[in-house]
Amino acid sequence: MSLYRSAYQHWQGRYLGIWYRRGAIAMNGIRSAWDNKWTRNMVLGAWMLSIVQAAILFGIGQLLVEDSVIYTLVEQFQPQLQTLAKGLMSWIVAHPEISVSSTYSFLFYFFSGWLKFFPLIIITLIIPALISRDLSSKAIIVYSSKAVSRFDYFLGKFMTVFAMLSFAWLLPVCSAWLLGGLLAPDWSFLWHSRMALVKSMTFIGFSSAFLSLIAMGVSAISIKEKSATVIWVVMWVLGNVASNIGRHTEPWLRHLSFNYNLEQLSLKLFHPKTELEQLQDNIPVIGNLLRGIPTHNMPMFQEPQFNGAMLTCGIMAFLAILILHLRVKPE
Repeated sequence: MSLYRSAYQHWQGRYLGIWYRRGAIAMNGIRSAWDNKWTRNMVLGAWMLSIVQAAILFGIGQLLVEDSVIYTLVEQFQPQLQTLAKGLMSWIVAHPEISVSSTYSFLFYFFSGWLKFFPLIIITLIIPALISRDLSSKAIIVYSSKAVSRFDYFLGKFMTVFAMLSFAWLLPVCSAWLLGGLLAPDWSFLWHSRMALVKSMTFIGFSSAFLSLIAMGVSAISIKEKSATVIWVVMWVLGNVASNIGRHTEPWLRHLSFNYNLEQLSLKLFHPKTELEQLQDNIPVIGNLLRGIPTHNMPMFQEPQFNGAMLTCGIMAFLAILILHLRVKPE
């Protein structure tokens, strides 16, 4: 007599769909990344800068409150700085729908760009645990035996990187915008500055997805964890070197740097040159401060090479997908 019933038995447990399995892969990767002390430090550093950005936005709002500490400090500034602050105050009061939008957009152009350093370091720290470790341990076979397709596996790994970048990039930027708007003297600042948030989310969302895909491709190149990290760092550093060389020689060399390509997307979305021109038109002292400065050498005053940047990003993404297709498959 059999010890177990051989007849059909209806499953009485809880059904867990494919998204549970994808989520399990992502959560395992996030926990592994979060166990690294330096990864946590990078996320903490990004959130500290978010508080600084919110404080700057709070200070701009306090220029409209006559009995505020910021307003009192303005009275102690040098005459030129007083003229700048008072010009900004009068412009915000007269045309908040334009002034708040331009000021926030200008500030978030720099903030979202500077904050990119933390996600790049996080990728450097977590890239060995993405795919290299699974290739070396033959874990792809285990995943396949659990009814997880290659697409599910890739999606789980993509969610891992994208989530970590969101913790250190997207969420701090959104929090700074929200906190700055809530601390403003008038909550209409949230509405007038909405485009700065939309532009930031578009830039960071595309950049995070692109970097996540590139990181997966680099991690799949080698089964040695340290080799994958070295390849990523070399790709990052050499791209920046090629970009600097291309500034004085062949312009197409600049597109070898993913940093440069993402910067062109940021220029296309935020239009910092246009926003600064609006500030100059409404606050003449800004034009006086910039007089004599060779602004044509500054990246923010140049026309964005958007089409070339997006074409190069597409090629890089295609190569990453091709590497994943060739390298990650059950034996």
